[in-house]
Amino acid sequence: MAGELPAVALIYGDEALLVRREVEALVEAAVDPALRSLNLAEYRAAEAEGALSVARTQPMMARRRAVVVRELERAPVALLDALLDYVKHPNPSTVLVLTGAKLPPAAGGVDRGRRLANAVKKLEAGLVKRLRAGDVRPETFAAEHARAAGCELDPRAARLLVELVGTDLGTLAGELDKAIAWLGGEGRIDAEVVATVSSAVAEAEIWDLTNALAGGDADASLAALFRLLEEGGAGEAHRLLGLVTWQVRQLLVLQSAMRSRGPLPDSWKRVPRRHREASERALRARPLAPARVLGALARANRAFNRSRAGARRVLEGLVLELTA
Repeated sequence: MAGELPAVALIYGDEALLVRREVEALVEAAVDPALRSLNLAEYRAAEAEGALSVARTQPMMARRRAVVVRELERAPVALLDALLDYVKHPNPSTVLVLTGAKLPPAAGGVDRGRRLANAVKKLEAGLVKRLRAGDVRPETFAAEHARAAGCELDPRAARLLVELVGTDLGTLAGELDKAIAWLGGEGRIDAEVVATVSSAVAEAEIWDLTNALAGGDADASLAALFRLLEEGGAGEAHRLLGLVTWQVRQLLVLQSAMRSRGPLPDSWKRVPRRHREASERALRARPLAPARVLGALARANRAFNRSRAGARRVLEGLVLELTA
C-alpha cells in the first residue's frame, strides 16, 4: 500500500470481501511477513480487553506492529470509550485497524460509533473507509478479479455468472476461482466455462424445480427433477429432498412477506433477482397452502426411510402431489 500508513484505520461496510481485502492490504503493508507472529494481534471486539495495551506496545524488531479489532458493531461501551481515548494520542508505531459490517449502535443516548468515526477522520494519521455493495458493479468486479488472476472474462459470461449467483462479491469470487483453476490460470472465461465449472448451475436447476412446483407445473417439475437426479450421484435423492424442503420453506417466508407487504426477508436479499422474481410470479399466480405443502414434505421424508419403491419414486410422487 503506497503512502504513509495510518495510525488508526476504520474500515467497515456491508460488502465483506472488500472490507477483508482492505484490512489485509493494511496488515501486509505494516507487518514484515517474517515477523508476523510477533507483530500482529487480532481480536474480536466483544473480547478485546487487551487490544489497546498491545497497541501501545512497541513492535518487536520492526518499525511497526498491527492490531486488528474485528466485529466492531459488537464492541461494548467500555471498549468504545477506551478507543475514543486512544485516538487522541495513538501510538505512531502501531497500525490499529477497526473493522466490521457497520458502526456500533448508540447506547445510553450516546452514539459512540459515530463519535469514533469522526475522531478518526480528524486524526492526521487516520483513515475511514466505508465499503458498500452498491458502490461496485458486480460485472466490473468479476472482470477485474479474473484479470488479476491472469484470465479474461467474457462480458456475456460475467452477466451469466451474476444472474446465477447474485451480486455478493465473495460468492462471485469463489465461482470465478473455480473457472480460473479449471483454465490453469490463463485463457478466456466464456459462458461455456462458467456452465461447466460453476456449482451455481446446479443451484439454478434447484430453483427451476422449486418454482415449477410453486407454479403447479408438473411437467417442468419432473423435467428439472430428472436432470438433477441424472447429474448427481449416489445419495442425490436424499440431498434433493433436503434442498427442496429448505427452499419451499423459503417460498412460504416470501409469500408471507408479500401478503403483509413487509420488507424483503433477509434470506432473500442475496437470492439472484431472476430467481426471486420467478418465485414471486409463481406465488401470485398460485399461492401455497402451508399446511398442505409442509404435510407433503413430511410424508415424503418419512417415506424415504421405508418405501420399497425407492427414494427416486418417492420424489416423483412428491412432485405430483405438490403440483396436483
